[in-house]
Amino acid sequence: MACVLAGAAGLWLYSQASSPATQTKTTLPKVSLIAAVSKTLPLTFSTQGHLVSLNEVDIRAQITSPVSQVAFHEGDFVKQGQLLFVLDDAEEQAALGHAQSQLGVIKAELDKANRDLSRGQPLLKTNYISSSDWDTLVSAQQQAAAQYKSAQDDIHTAQAQLAYTRIYSPVSGKTGALNVHIGSLAQPGSTLPMVSINQFDPIGAEFTLPEQDLNAVVAAQHQGPVNVQVTDASGKPVTGTLSFIDNTVSQDSGTVNFKARFANGENQLWPGAYQNITVSAGNTPNVVVLPPQAVQDGPDGHFVYVIDAQMHATTQAVTLLRIQQQMAVVTGIQPGMKVVLEGANALRPGMAVKVVNAPAGAAS
Repeated sequence: MACVLAGAAGLWLYSQASSPATQTKTTLPKVSLIAAVSKTLPLTFSTQGHLVSLNEVDIRAQITSPVSQVAFHEGDFVKQGQLLFVLDDAEEQAALGHAQSQLGVIKAELDKANRDLSRGQPLLKTNYISSSDWDTLVSAQQQAAAQYKSAQDDIHTAQAQLAYTRIYSPVSGKTGALNVHIGSLAQPGSTLPMVSINQFDPIGAEFTLPEQDLNAVVAAQHQGPVNVQVTDASGKPVTGTLSFIDNTVSQDSGTVNFKARFANGENQLWPGAYQNITVSAGNTPNVVVLPPQAVQDGPDGHFVYVIDAQMHATTQAVTLLRIQQQMAVVTGIQPGMKVVLEGANALRPGMAVKVVNAPAGAAS
């Protein structure tokens, strides 16, 4: 019996020693703090868009004729004024030759009419020719002159038709797939172009920004060129300039259309490519920044934990404007305010905490 009591007493003593109620010190959650700071940051807007050719040209024939020569390989880069196609010109050469022959005949008739008029003029003064005969000479000369002018116009038309048999590139750029080959009949009304050419240098980008960003971009444009940045095929950043702001905010999306232009001499940017786009709109002074991990996301929005003088955690609502340069740009707190950087996951409002560091600034 004595052994049983002794064992029970020992068990009671052990349990009392192990009970949290008997611990002299409660374990507090440990947190590290950081002080919010004020900085001047570049004002940038990030969005997505795609690259576009500033000049897309469909090459089509102006006359109906077989293709006799293709002067490039499909996919080639071509220069403005470079020969692309030669069409069979037999009919056009014949038409030009006929027009030139007709001009010669009519020129002879005009020369004769001019001579007759010159001979008749002194006879008219001495009444050796009647007024009726004189009128006939004048009419013949005028008719021959009109026919000569018409024959000249016919030659110009024939020369233009002949010129259409040689097709040159109106722009510098990259050719697409060929839709005609030697022997193909080129026709003005064809559904498909003979080839399409996309200008590469300069190249454009099209993108949208939310309506709330519009005023900042417009204000920056009033100060000078607005830089826009994309990346080339190797991942290297390429900087261009904003070239267009639309005059309407879309009622469906609440966005505004923008365009930019980039030098592309090495053809590293390709039309149609999807791009992450950054628009630089100057600087924003005196913004409050924190490390992003200090900003918590709750059911009512974003907040931070701040520590009061009694070392208790309280919540402070903030508005997260953006993440920039690995910093959270916020409103709702003042520079110098101490907020919890690490340990926030274990906190509840009103909890006492133990600070394990001296607060430092959010960024240097």
